[in-house]
Amino acid sequence: MSIDARPRARLTLAALLLIASVIALPSARAASFDLCVRGTSLDETRTARLRLKVDGVDVTHFAARLGAVLANRRYWGGSAEEVYGAPFDPELCGETVAAEQDIALSLTAEQAPDLETEVAQGVGRGAMPVLDRVLATAIPARPALAHTKDFKDGTPDVGEPVVDSSGKLRYHVVRVFYATNRKATGDSSPDAHFGGDRGALAYGIVNVALPKTHEVGQLEAPSILRLEFTADPDKHVMVQSLKVLNLASWRADVAKHATELGNPGILVFVHGYNSSFSDAARRAAQLAFDLKFGGSTVLFSWPSRASTVEYTVDEQAAEWSVPDMKDVLASLATLASNTPIYVVAHSMGNRVFTRGFKALLADDPAKRLPFKQIVLAAPDIDADVFKREIAPAILGVGPRVTLYASSNDKALAASRGVHGGYVRLGESGKDIVVLKGLDTVDASAVSTEFLGHSYFGDSDTVMSDLMYVIRKSLPPEEREHFALERVRDAAVGLYWRFRGH
Repeated sequence: MSIDARPRARLTLAALLLIASVIALPSARAASFDLCVRGTSLDETRTARLRLKVDGVDVTHFAARLGAVLANRRYWGGSAEEVYGAPFDPELCGETVAAEQDIALSLTAEQAPDLETEVAQGVGRGAMPVLDRVLATAIPARPALAHTKDFKDGTPDVGEPVVDSSGKLRYHVVRVFYATNRKATGDSSPDAHFGGDRGALAYGIVNVALPKTHEVGQLEAPSILRLEFTADPDKHVMVQSLKVLNLASWRADVAKHATELGNPGILVFVHGYNSSFSDAARRAAQLAFDLKFGGSTVLFSWPSRASTVEYTVDEQAAEWSVPDMKDVLASLATLASNTPIYVVAHSMGNRVFTRGFKALLADDPAKRLPFKQIVLAAPDIDADVFKREIAPAILGVGPRVTLYASSNDKALAASRGVHGGYVRLGESGKDIVVLKGLDTVDASAVSTEFLGHSYFGDSDTVMSDLMYVIRKSLPPEEREHFALERVRDAAVGLYWRFRGH
């Protein structure tokens, strides 16, 4: 061996180690991220699974945000006003992944800081030069519509899409969390699992299918005139399955869907008289879908007999249900900090909710804080009783309260007759109720079904206004340029009505 042979050997070994480390570096920095991404605006809520691969730079600390921004820019046309990302969870965004929802990027160390700044400040709209340069070499190279958005008239993705063997959308499945004090019947069918008798509080999940052809404000059901004798998820809104949960599991699941991907909150629906559990679940799912509500939808279903001739029985059941309503509201109010709660109560369900809410505040006024918006839709409550006993306790204490009333509500006119001529809170005309802290909206102008009692869910006009109330928390004066106009009545004061009256 020559004198300089050993130094050359050492040098050669060092060079080999350096080369090996350089070769290994890119793969060490390559990472794959399985994400749930969501984009929201007033008109849509889009949630999807996205698989992202990034090579060259470690982006772990902002990968979820990057994936959401990429989804909005590449697949959603920049339509989302806000975007959110989180690690993949099948309960949040479903299992299905289309090939075009996989994105592979290659970054340099020089690009990474500027890209992180763009992603932090933007949502995938407007000028994003670094992101666009990176996307130009990404796989896939060309924008494509994600499969979950290939819906009729661009209907947003609320609920899990169910597709056929060719990948075409058939219907959506909307998850509704239920709390009910109806007695279980022992029937295994989800439609008939709960009846109209009183029982202990029970909790669970009911999955409701809405067809691809669903229209806002409609509750599609089988029609004998169309020779339809059974419900079909491709055509009708129908209950598909029901799962019973214990209270702890129910609370955990409600909290997860309410807080993840942007903290969208909880939408509570309380049904009215003459409503079965199945009817109430279908309506709750339709409301969530039409409002594009991305959080947890909670149905409180009290033991209505679902019969037009058992009105007084339902009245007693509504009164009996108040303590359970209070307990459910208390449970929701303590789920998670800073998670908003929105309530829509209909007809006689307003008696259950308002008295339950009043009792909740009497026990602990601080529990009002999560409640942001309360909607009293066609409330079948004695107007004088509301003004004297309920309004002082719930108006002006935190949540904004909206009243929808109508002079064309035949069901409330009948209720007034049953109650000796005393005006119902949900009636308008000369008896419309206007109070400080109550946003009164006269819905007499909207087209309705025969009884004119379910206009809150059957009218796309009211549904559009509800969207501004629930999704944007806008007061009526900020909704005036959409569908409302103000009315100044010397006798009752200022209220609002839908245009066209």
